[in-house]
Amino acid sequence: MLFLGLMIPRVEASGIDDWKDQILYFVMIDRFANGNPANDSEVDQNDLQGFHGGDLAGLLKNLDYLKDLGITGLWISPFFTNRPDRFFKHQPYHGYWVHDFWSVDSRFGEERELIELREQLTGMNMKLLLDMVVNHMGYDAPFAAANPDWFNPPLDIIDWNNPDQLCNRRIFGLPDFASQKPVVKTFFRLVARHWLEKLQPDGFRLDAVKHVPLDFWRDFNSCAARQGGKKFMLLGEYLNGDPQAMLEIWRSGDFTSLFDFPLYYTMKEVFAEGGDCRKLASRIYFDRNYPDAGLLATFLDNHDLDRFITSCGKDQKKYRLALAYLMTSRGIPTLCYGDEQGLEGAHDPLPYNRRSMQFDRNNDLFTFTRDLICLRKSSDALRRGMQCHIYADATACVYGRLTPDSLAIIAINNGEEPRRIDTTLPFNVEGGKKVLDAAFGSARAILRDGRLETFLPGRSFAVFMPASSPGFYEKTFRHWQRRFYHEKAWGSRKITLKLKVDYLPEKAEVFVIGNAAELGDWNIKQALPMQKVADDEYEAVIKMPLGKIFECKCFYRNEGETIWQNGDNTVGEIIADGGEYLHLSWKTMQ
Repeated sequence: MLFLGLMIPRVEASGIDDWKDQILYFVMIDRFANGNPANDSEVDQNDLQGFHGGDLAGLLKNLDYLKDLGITGLWISPFFTNRPDRFFKHQPYHGYWVHDFWSVDSRFGEERELIELREQLTGMNMKLLLDMVVNHMGYDAPFAAANPDWFNPPLDIIDWNNPDQLCNRRIFGLPDFASQKPVVKTFFRLVARHWLEKLQPDGFRLDAVKHVPLDFWRDFNSCAARQGGKKFMLLGEYLNGDPQAMLEIWRSGDFTSLFDFPLYYTMKEVFAEGGDCRKLASRIYFDRNYPDAGLLATFLDNHDLDRFITSCGKDQKKYRLALAYLMTSRGIPTLCYGDEQGLEGAHDPLPYNRRSMQFDRNNDLFTFTRDLICLRKSSDALRRGMQCHIYADATACVYGRLTPDSLAIIAINNGEEPRRIDTTLPFNVEGGKKVLDAAFGSARAILRDGRLETFLPGRSFAVFMPASSPGFYEKTFRHWQRRFYHEKAWGSRKITLKLKVDYLPEKAEVFVIGNAAELGDWNIKQALPMQKVADDEYEAVIKMPLGKIFECKCFYRNEGETIWQNGDNTVGEIIADGGEYLHLSWKTMQ
């Protein structure tokens, strides 16, 4: 497809796109439901580091609960046979201390129950993801003792910023596979094939990506993809908040997708901590660099993080805003068991975030989550639409989800006070309606003279879904798609970054850096120098594409020392009718 000499890439139709329609749900088997007390072993519901009795039988008995919630895909924690007893105070209730990859841990159930789970999920049109652990085995695993050449030397990670240590040393003393060796690669190809043949899962969730070399992942993933078929999901857990680093792993490791940790950290900063809403828009702007951001698995928490509602200080209004953003943004929403119940808990020093599941379908939060899921499932725009930035400031944001055939508009007030939002609307709404009632929420939007106006109470949101018919938004969609793939297609402009200081050393060399290529992509070696224009002012001129939203910060070097600007990042947006200056301020201690 050609537009003004610019080629817009075509995404080849493939079954993998179906994952964009899914709502995933993570179950830690031991903490979900106890369906068979006969397989209990040292169960103590009050012991956060011990077994709580959850098993496959309990999961099978509660599939209707997940169906009622609207879940379409189930990711289960590892079910392999684990260490038989405690390691100091800790039981292997989580499933990540594997002793035998070929069998089911009797404390979780039997292989026949796994097969039944697969059959029931198929009948309910729900997908199944298996959690694959390939980096390590459990403490004192007989397999490790019998095959010492298959493992790296018994050295623990000391420097967590050292890539070699991350891949070739032990995590907290767990026997670490020498993943670069052909015999280890072959072993895990066979493990994967075994469970593919037994259970026909729809995908693998791949644990601890950063601790395994990329050549292993390329080998493992390409083999699993051939065996699993074109719709098979290879979802990697790469715990890193840097989108550039995530992009490199995604491309180099042959993953289908990764968990979107960069967006998680931004959602936490904005919704839980009251950060600048423009940071969400800046984060989404990077989507153009990913192979397909619609395949990223988005989430609010997982079994290794504090519960998001705990990060929100138990404030349900904050938490609901985050859930609303999760369910109306691009990506594959992934809930952790109990998110819909408001399960609380920090991860350290004890795993309160892994408390046992609660089942209450009358819980207001359950209803709220179910209704959001229902809304998403009903809208092609919310599931698969391009995410289009419309407006953002410190406490509010408005964005669209757009396909050639449909449109959804989401407005969020992240502030405590009610406010009116009045912004240019870059879409012609079908039917020429002047008033839109929210499809979710109680707000109304007034459309006039190419603008959208709405009023939102504090900590609230609204989803507007104008009427749509096939092809109505085709021209608008192609216009946004063109800019998405070619960010300079709408033009560029220069702005001046103007830094006001109260004191800097006379010989200080001042730089500005940020999350844009023009500002070095946070690479300190590529930071942009600023010129001193007065005793208390520095400037740097940049040229950026219209529509770009970026974060930046200053630092200076003096006598070999690097000093960073205090406070939060400054967020800027390049708009055609905006000011020619972006003002930054630095108050320092002399």
